[in-house]
Amino acid sequence: MHYTAAQAARLSGCTAAQVRHWTETGLVGAGAPGPGYGFRELVTLRVVRSLFDAGLSSVRVRAAVDAIRGAGDDLASLRLVTDGRDVWVCRDDGQILDALRHRPLALFVGVDRVAAAVDAEVCAFTSERAAFVEQLVARS
Repeated sequence: MHYTAAQAARLSGCTAAQVRHWTETGLVGAGAPGPGYGFRELVTLRVVRSLFDAGLSSVRVRAAVDAIRGAGDDLASLRLVTDGRDVWVCRDDGQILDALRHRPLALFVGVDRVAAAVDAEVCAFTSERAAFVEQLVARS
């Protein structure tokens, strides 16, 4: 579904003037294919507004959005973290990229996933140990 600029402004929490300006300057693309703004454009609008709200300059916002697009990533599939100066892209695979410098920054470790994997290993080990002890007792 595609939305008009006024609808996109309302749905993304931006002003109509922001939507027009960011579209005219190429920061946000009007929906393709077809006229208007699609879901991805709505997400992009809200992300851009959030980056501005966090204190980033227009140069840094543009650099971050361009870097994300240049890497082939879709803003709707990422997590962005900013301190008001830098922007980091967090991917589902655990990578954290410095969006303004176009390079890997660090590896994000999902401790909850690690804990779940360790828990599964502990449960399997405990079951195997109990089965082994039962076999020893049965042989005695």
